[in-house]
Amino acid sequence: MTNKIELKYIDNSLSLQLLKILQYKNFPNLFRYENQVKQQNVLSFTDNEADPTIVILVDIFRGQMNAFPLNAQALTNTAKSIDWSNGFLTKFKNNPNIKWDDIFDKVGPDNRIGLERHFKKTEKISFACISFEYEQLFIESLKGYFINMKPDSEVFDALTLKVDNLQEKISELKLNLDENVGPLKYEDAEIINSKWQYKSNESINFLRWSCSQTISAGYRINGELVSWIILYTDGSIGSLYTLEDHRGKGLSKKVVSYILIKFFENGFDHPYCFVRDNNISSQKVMRGFGFKPTSLVKWVFGSS
Repeated sequence: MTNKIELKYIDNSLSLQLLKILQYKNFPNLFRYENQVKQQNVLSFTDNEADPTIVILVDIFRGQMNAFPLNAQALTNTAKSIDWSNGFLTKFKNNPNIKWDDIFDKVGPDNRIGLERHFKKTEKISFACISFEYEQLFIESLKGYFINMKPDSEVFDALTLKVDNLQEKISELKLNLDENVGPLKYEDAEIINSKWQYKSNESINFLRWSCSQTISAGYRINGELVSWIILYTDGSIGSLYTLEDHRGKGLSKKVVSYILIKFFENGFDHPYCFVRDNNISSQKVMRGFGFKPTSLVKWVFGSS
C-alpha cells in the first residue's frame, strides 16, 4: 500500500540547514545537493523539514528534477503521490513564500519553458543523475503515469574533488594559467552550442546563461575561442571541449584550472562533474586534478 507523501516548499536558507539533517540520516549522493542550493537555481521541496524521507529540487532554468530519497519506499510513495496530470508546481502556484515574479525575472524570457512545463499536465519529465541502484526503481515508480519511461543510454561517472586547503589548491592551480585563459562571454554560447553533443532547440538559451557566469573558463588564441568548460545550473562543471586543431597542447588543463579557481573564489568548495564512462580523454584530465569516482549515474526520461 502506498502512503501518500505531501511535499512542502522550503526556501534556500532552510534548504542549507536541512543538509545537516540529510547528512545525519545518511542520505545518499548528497555531493549534488549543497552546490545546487547554494547557487539558488532550484526550488526545494521535502515531506518533513525535521525528519525528511525525500527532497526534490527543481532546476528553475531547465525544469530538470533531482530527487534525494532516503530509501526506495520514500521514492515510490512520492512518485505516486504527485499529481502529474496537473503539473508538479501547480499546487504551489499561490504559495506566498515563493516569489514567482522574482524567479521568472531571474530566469529571463528565453529560459521560462523549463519551469512553465511544470504548471500544466506533465508531458515529459527528466530526472538527473540517477544512481544505478535507483534507476529501475525510478522507472517502475513513474511508469504508471508516464507511458514511456527509459534511462538514457549513456553512463556517467560522478566525479568529486576533495580539497583540504583551498588557498594552497588555488595557488597550485594558478601555476597552470597564462594570459590567454579567462571567463567565457555571452556570445561564446554560439560556438559552444554548435559543438555541444546535447544541442536542442532550448540549449542555446541555457548556454548563454552559462557563458555569462563568473564561474566559467575559455582559452583564446588570437581572439578565437578554442577550449572551454562551463558551470551547469546544478553546480557541476562540465562540457570540457577543445577544438580538434588545438588538442594535445594542454589547453584543457588550463581551462579546468581556471574554472576551479573561480569556483573556490566564489564560495564553493565541493566541485563535482559528470563524465561519460567511455570518454577517456576527459576522464584522464579530471582524474589528473584529483577527482575521484563516487558513483555511476544515468539520466532518466519519461513522456506521457
